[in-house]
Amino acid sequence: MKLGEAVHEPRADEELPVWRTHAPWKIRWRSTRAMRTALRRGEMLGGGATRELERRFRESFDRHAVAVSSGMDGLELLLEHYGVGQGRTVVVPANCFPSIPALARRLGARLVAAQIDDIHLCLALEAGRREVQDEAPIVVWVHHAGMVGRVAMQSIMMLREAGCTVVEDCAYLLPDSAPAGGPGTWGDGAVFSFHPIKPMGAAGGGVVLTREGRVADGLAMRRSHSGQESRWQEGDVLCRGRELSEFAAAAAVARFVHRDQIRDRLRSLAEEYASSLARWLPPGRVPQGTWGRFTIRSRSAGEAALLRKNLNLRLIRTNVMFAFPWTSHPAFSDVPRPDGPDLTGLLRSNLCVPYHPGMRRRDARRVAAAVTEYSDWPRRTGP
Repeated sequence: MKLGEAVHEPRADEELPVWRTHAPWKIRWRSTRAMRTALRRGEMLGGGATRELERRFRESFDRHAVAVSSGMDGLELLLEHYGVGQGRTVVVPANCFPSIPALARRLGARLVAAQIDDIHLCLALEAGRREVQDEAPIVVWVHHAGMVGRVAMQSIMMLREAGCTVVEDCAYLLPDSAPAGGPGTWGDGAVFSFHPIKPMGAAGGGVVLTREGRVADGLAMRRSHSGQESRWQEGDVLCRGRELSEFAAAAAVARFVHRDQIRDRLRSLAEEYASSLARWLPPGRVPQGTWGRFTIRSRSAGEAALLRKNLNLRLIRTNVMFAFPWTSHPAFSDVPRPDGPDLTGLLRSNLCVPYHPGMRRRDARRVAAAVTEYSDWPRRTGP
């Protein structure tokens, strides 16, 4: 697409994906210029784009920033630093992707699956209190499915006051225009991801934020395997290159600089959905423009399956963010499931609808009309 060329307008009968990376011309132009500079200078790793990305995150969040090759690499570095290898307990909400508990287990942690709040789909406050009674574990707080806000801030503060080490997974968040004091600054450390399907989606990579400079210095040293060959000789299988490429850093800088446009588009969609799909939002769940997914709730898993089928027939794609707790995965059969209501039914009753900056408000109205059409049909019992 050339500069000044009109943005593609989806037709009424065109497929609406759950998420699509949107790259306005300003982002593409800035990325291209920075990548050409990196090539001209011969900088593939640790060059000007990486330093610029770290500087912007550092100044915006008032935290120390370390660029890494992926969000999972950043989480791995943080867990390594916080002593997971010494057998510390790691508390993970039951509705996160299995890669997080798998990483903690590989590092030698004792895993605990925590019950989740049925409204915000985040770690339940009472579950957090129970887990910190006997020891001060590491808690991975996952900002997925709309947990950003007062409940997250208060819960994280409570956990830290109880002596827990809190790591915020901000992979599905788009940093606000003034992020200091918001998500990513409440815990001891935080991880952002630039994977293409994330709100900050670029060419991959991520950034780790820490409160203490000495922690950031240690992470920056360990993200490169160069000069640490002695760790290989000692049997450290995790010692490898985790540095961010200059091309990915250049794309992430452009995305960060122009994120206001992306956030405004998401906020507009959130407002449209909040008004037109109010019946499908549990009381207390407040839509926010920084979400990476927009989640509505049916009365049951069966009803959600029928709704998903109806929307799919209209080329409106949906998904269940987490179809079952990670404890249901065979690899974690030895981890006790959290006490409380049926988590699988709760998770499958929540449905992600299309929500990405390439959409317009009329696309959101098309989704809402299809959902409303379904809700006006005679009620049926699901499978």
